[in-house]
Amino acid sequence: MKASSKLAYGNFLFKYRGILPVPIIIFSLVYYYFSNYYEITQFQYLLSLSISISGLILRVYTVGYAFHKTSGKNTAKQIAESLNTSGIYSVLRNPLYLANFLNWLGIVLLLSNIILTVFITLFFVHIYYYIILVEENFLKEKFKKKYEEYLNLVPRIIPSFKNWKEPVTDFNFKKSLINIKNGLLGIAIVFNLINLIDIYKHSGKILEINWLSYFLVFSIFFYFSNKLILNFRS
Repeated sequence: MKASSKLAYGNFLFKYRGILPVPIIIFSLVYYYFSNYYEITQFQYLLSLSISISGLILRVYTVGYAFHKTSGKNTAKQIAESLNTSGIYSVLRNPLYLANFLNWLGIVLLLSNIILTVFITLFFVHIYYYIILVEENFLKEKFKKKYEEYLNLVPRIIPSFKNWKEPVTDFNFKKSLINIKNGLLGIAIVFNLINLIDIYKHSGKILEINWLSYFLVFSIFFYFSNKLILNFRS
């Protein structure tokens, strides 16, 4: 694929990166419904949810220390008024994509299917590879030598702590919490859908209130609370 085609493809994936995993998750839910796997244990729910939540924690940390108008959810175009090189960005160049992968990895592992796990992992590797190429091209053009030096020191996605630098900005707790509202709600919804399918398959019940139900209620409350905050600020 030519460089221009890669960038065009990457820009397309960047624009729709928020919804690209949705068809995969729908397919996974249907696949799980028609599979013959054993009932999911509470330990599996807790372990998988911990992995997904670890992605949110990484996002909170990343966004909280990021410069203003960076590490956002923009889709129309690339935005970066400053170059993040300290804190988590001194360990790896793309912490938010690692965070997103952990969000979905926890969900996929809950389904206990090796083929599905490998397929979805390769899917994320594919889309993030091209998205990262686009972002790197944008940062090279904007920050030139400064970004080239940073690119040569810090790995793309696998963390390396040898060049760790303390964050140069103060932690913005409000900004980081607002940033995760969609992710938290998405995780809660998918975990509850899997749980509903799991319960129906093994007991015939359509609805059962449990701790995942309360987690969903909390996530909905958190989502709309943050929406109100954003509307009030605007």
